[in-house]
Amino acid sequence: MSDSYYSRVNHYLLEAIPVTAAFVLEIGCGAGSLARAYRARNPRADYIGVEIVEEVACKARPYLTHTLVGDIEEAETLSAIDKVCDGRLFDMLILGDVIEHLRDPWSVLSQLRNRMTAGGLCVACIPNVSHWSVLLQQLHGRWDYTDEGLLDRTHLRFFTLETAIDLLRKSQWSVLEAGARIINPQKTDEVLGLFQSLATSLGIDPEKLERNLSAYQWVIRANAGFSGSQP
Repeated sequence: MSDSYYSRVNHYLLEAIPVTAAFVLEIGCGAGSLARAYRARNPRADYIGVEIVEEVACKARPYLTHTLVGDIEEAETLSAIDKVCDGRLFDMLILGDVIEHLRDPWSVLSQLRNRMTAGGLCVACIPNVSHWSVLLQQLHGRWDYTDEGLLDRTHLRFFTLETAIDLLRKSQWSVLEAGARIINPQKTDEVLGLFQSLATSLGIDPEKLERNLSAYQWVIRANAGFSGSQP
């Protein structure tokens, strides 16, 4: 991955995090750019980050309360988190472009939920495999992996909005809302116009088709404490 991959700030994620969070856990904290931006808004927050690439984690350390190097799917990493927390529970969990890289995201989400306060919030940014660009590739008989993006060759899991919601719910999270991150809106509108007649012919709700094809990523907010409703 390029250096810029680890240093970008996802402003959709940043805006989804309450400024009142007191104890934050970010999985895949990269070089600490999101932590730096958030703590500029909320300097009192204790912010714990986990990053699998040691060289990148070193760049994050100035901006976090604690930076841990490890794979979140390994027991040693969870133990390191528990040692830092010393019994304290998180009220904010951030998963920015992480879930798609996990072998068993169901287990990870369940284990992280057990480390949250009642009512603790999770914000996850998940690539949308239903995006029109992926569908167009398939219509041409292609599924080409790339260095970055929706078909990043390091992705192990692929999700639509509905299957991402299923993932969270099966991991005992209550989904509150989902927002679409749309890139290149002009091109998106052009392509969606071509699919509208097809949706009608196939008996697909045009509004649902537009929602599913337009989102490049989904930013999903979920709660650890009470039942939410389908977005």
